Amino acid sequence: MAAQRVLHVISSTMRAGVTIMVMNMYRAVNREKVQFDFIAHDLGDDDFGPVIEALGGRVFRLPFLSQAGMSGYVRLVREILQKNGPYAAVHAHTEYQAGFVALAAHQAGVPVRICHAHADTRYVRSPLFLLKKMLGRALIDRYATQRCAASTSAALSTFGARAVKAGQVLIVPNRIDVSAFGDRTPESRANLSAACNAGPDSLILGCVGRLSAEKNPGFVLDIDAAKQAGMDMRFAFAGTGNMLESLTERRSRMGLEDTVFFLGSRGDITSLMPCFDLLLVPSYTEGFCLAALEAQTAGTPVLASTGVPPEADMGLGLFFTLPLSASADAWAQKAADIIRTAARPDVETRHRTIRTRGFDSGADANGLLQLYGIS
Repeated sequence: MAAQRVLHVISSTMRAGVTIMVMNMYRAVNREKVQFDFIAHDLGDDDFGPVIEALGGRVFRLPFLSQAGMSGYVRLVREILQKNGPYAAVHAHTEYQAGFVALAAHQAGVPVRICHAHADTRYVRSPLFLLKKMLGRALIDRYATQRCAASTSAALSTFGARAVKAGQVLIVPNRIDVSAFGDRTPESRANLSAACNAGPDSLILGCVGRLSAEKNPGFVLDIDAAKQAGMDMRFAFAGTGNMLESLTERRSRMGLEDTVFFLGSRGDITSLMPCFDLLLVPSYTEGFCLAALEAQTAGTPVLASTGVPPEADMGLGLFFTLPLSASADAWAQKAADIIRTAARPDVETRHRTIRTRGFDSGADANGLLQLYGIS
């Protein structure tokens, strides 16, 4: 019997949090029973397209909702479903826009229509955005058969307090392959040090994720500029995005070329993450923060803004927060204090704790089959 197919709708196939999470699901699931196809939009590099095809999936490219228009977008999604199905389920990871996908899937006769929230966009107050969000939520309420979210914050943002209070949202952990994250090796640390012009006593602080406005990457440059004399720190960005050019220019204006480094999109996060002395997450808001989970799995402490939800703390003594209202100097000092005093639990303790909390992609990979109605 051929594997049944599920269509995932994601922002892009570039290396970013949601796409990484879905790919972790894809690698772990029993592909003899279920295969994934993807609708992806034209944003960033095609990091995962070849991987998807090698696993047996297909990628369909669409313009964004704002480019295609509401009715045009629904029509394009419906046509993909009708021409390439049948599909057992559609799983949309695009916040309020998932409502338009659910409508198209309903029109195409797909029985399981999942709308999955990953971001907290409550800080966005644009009247046009709020209008689109209200319409998307109305479509979700009418056409989705299941609401999922990465955290309570993401659930409240996309689905509203009423749906959360009524127990209509399933919290689905952002799972990773826990076994892939071990301790740093001398070779991998040496490679990172060379890329960051770091000496043997330098501290290397990482920032992992898209270089986009909500991630607030410019604050990392402020932290570098504000650090006290004698703090031998390097700051390494792993990821790319639409702010790369402006950040590079600002780095030059601030004279930080010797201490701030852009490593680009990386496929070796499992070996890179343990080599950081600290992960910085200065985001205005996060639906969950996959990078914080990866860091703690690797034994790397995290200093995050209070915009990161508490679900990201794995209880290992490696997760610390400061509000963005604190000065960049306060962040630099807090970072140095954490690096000096935080104890890294051993690999076995880290892996056991995170698996117990349900964040291992291999723990219940085929539980997805039940979510998709596949026996």
